[in-house]
Amino acid sequence: MTRVVAVAALQVVVLLGMAGYHEYVQRTAPTFRIPLAPSDPFDVLRGRYFVLNPTDRFIRGGSPHLSQAEVDRFLFGEESFSGEAEVGFCPVDDIYRVCALRRPGESYSPGPATFWSRARLDLNRDTGFSLGLNLRLDRFFIPNQTELPGPETEAGWELEVSFRPGRTLLPRRLYFKAAPVEGAR
Repeated sequence: MTRVVAVAALQVVVLLGMAGYHEYVQRTAPTFRIPLAPSDPFDVLRGRYFVLNPTDRFIRGGSPHLSQAEVDRFLFGEESFSGEAEVGFCPVDDIYRVCALRRPGESYSPGPATFWSRARLDLNRDTGFSLGLNLRLDRFFIPNQTELPGPETEAGWELEVSFRPGRTLLPRRLYFKAAPVEGAR
């Protein structure tokens, strides 16, 4: 009987420790905002939520923030890359955009990238290049009583994320046109 109680107590401690760690990270980690692509989420079964599709989720043919030279350096003579990598975010006005790429184990290149996060990349050398980026940000649930300041299909939505070095980003708060959305966390 004592073993059962000890195992149950250990499981509770592990779960509380994980929850406490994520709360600690969200409270103390540096944060930054990334722009979101407008979307129109509606699902009767799941309730209200906001789809977190970063603007830089798909880049085709070039980007003012992610240069062709950076893509060529990352590919290093290959025609494509598919797998885990890290992406660097650079400040552009009050938000951050994808501007650098790094393979696992590669040292950080000196440059404007301030924050780095794990991501899944699908990069092809097409006309210019084609980048598919999965930051593992899925959706942001919104309480039913929360009124959004604008429709989900309008431009101007941003997501504040907590930065954890070398790990995925943690969603923290929604913003609309640089103002936090109250009640949506």
